[in-house]
Amino acid sequence: MRYLKKLSVLIIAGCLIILSGCNKSTDSSSSDLQTSSVLQSAGSRDYVRLLYSASDSFNPYTAATDINRLLCRLMYEPLIKLDNDFNVNYSLAESAELDGTVCTVTLKNTVFSDGSALTANDVVYSYNAAKNSSTEYAYKLYEVASVSASGNNRVVFKLTKSDPYFINLLDFPIIKSNSENQKNEDGVYKPPVGAGRYIADEDMKKLTANPKYTGSENFSVKEIRLIDAPDSESVSHYVEIGAADMYYSDISDGKILRMSGKKVNINLNRLVYIGVNSSYGDLGKEELRQAISSGIDRNTVCRDGYYNNAIPAKGFYNPVWKPVNSVQNIETQANREITIENLEKIGYNSVDAAGVRKNQSGGSLNFELLVNSENTSRVTAAKLIAAKLSEYGFKIRVAEKSFADYTAVLASGNFQLFLAEVALTPNMDISSLITEGGSAAYGIKKAVPVTDTQSPVSSDENSVTQEEQTDITSGELLNGFYSGQNTVSDIASVLQTEMPLVPVCYRTGVFFYNDNIENVNNSSLSDIYFSIESYKFK
Repeated sequence: MRYLKKLSVLIIAGCLIILSGCNKSTDSSSSDLQTSSVLQSAGSRDYVRLLYSASDSFNPYTAATDINRLLCRLMYEPLIKLDNDFNVNYSLAESAELDGTVCTVTLKNTVFSDGSALTANDVVYSYNAAKNSSTEYAYKLYEVASVSASGNNRVVFKLTKSDPYFINLLDFPIIKSNSENQKNEDGVYKPPVGAGRYIADEDMKKLTANPKYTGSENFSVKEIRLIDAPDSESVSHYVEIGAADMYYSDISDGKILRMSGKKVNINLNRLVYIGVNSSYGDLGKEELRQAISSGIDRNTVCRDGYYNNAIPAKGFYNPVWKPVNSVQNIETQANREITIENLEKIGYNSVDAAGVRKNQSGGSLNFELLVNSENTSRVTAAKLIAAKLSEYGFKIRVAEKSFADYTAVLASGNFQLFLAEVALTPNMDISSLITEGGSAAYGIKKAVPVTDTQSPVSSDENSVTQEEQTDITSGELLNGFYSGQNTVSDIASVLQTEMPLVPVCYRTGVFFYNDNIENVNNSSLSDIYFSIESYKFK
């Protein structure tokens, strides 16, 4: 009998600092798996082969494995989807309107796979399932105070704060109310009823095009044949021999499975950054933090540290996100001139016999860079950063520590610099990074110099110079954004100047697919199989 497995841990409160990354696998052997039955030439066909776990569920709120959670995206549609540049695409929602702390979503006329109408009550039910789950959806809905149905086709979300990018968070799967409690004749729970592109068969060994989905009669991929991969060892086996037509990984542990075929980079909202203890000596000075930033060759870190599975940071926000394109201009290559200029501004004008810069008081640019030893990519990145900064008179010792020791040092506050990764939500909320007391704000400076809070921060150069400068906290800076006083561009500009931490890069995931598949378009973290209905084989 199949039991639903509860997802243990995905997202912690605030922002998740991704500190560990060891892939654990069981001792289950894959040698006796029927690889011959799945290793078929592509040719011209109307099906694809994907991995799944037969012991896991197809419930989007209880599925424990990555492969099953991805398949759930094919069976259940959300209100909206985000493309690979974090732009909103409406799915079950016809529209979504924000008015202060109220978001009203109007639904399209949609039916579930069993032919019943999808209503606002189903959305409310799905919201509650998401909020009470242990999935990423629970955390992403942190701004919601309440949800209610307004008639059959409108859903009203009341928020705890006015967030102009809240709509980006509405990609949680919609299931039919109470349908997750249905069982088959053998007493096994059936997958919940969804309104997605595909539905599971009785044995849950394949997915077929949902006849109730608009346009499904024109799907090029009529069927998805599932290959049981019960553990990480079997997943690796099937990927490496090419048994599956497609495979996605976020490479969170720094390790990547190679699959022959084409590759698509999936933009993740995961910032790799250097955290700074602003209470430690001259690290509290903006010029030193700027010198560290301009001394990093972000292109090299992405290429050699992350094997091109990362994008150089140009600011604090994801560089592919359009609202900040015009204001984020951190150089991705190291700039010696700017680095030395900033160091000399704060008195580091001499270099000793070891090549380390010193000031008149004898203080030197000698720091420890803390990194989690369990993530190989991050360790490599830390060493690349240390080596590059040594060219400008820094002496950086990379301290590799286990997950437990790493987190203990951060919690104690007894550190100088650290390299970390934080997963930001799709509404681009960075408050936990830069706000004192934030879950990822280790060593953050308590005040950020910006314009007087009586007036909004303005991106107009003339108006900024006319304002009296004062120190306010990062939290107050963000509160000004959420109260409508300033824009996300204003925040990006101020933080880029203040540099409370040093952005390095934004990681990307990888999506491999069979060379013979065409029309693989718009794949994104929100929907890896975005255009599967139009896939074609050569």
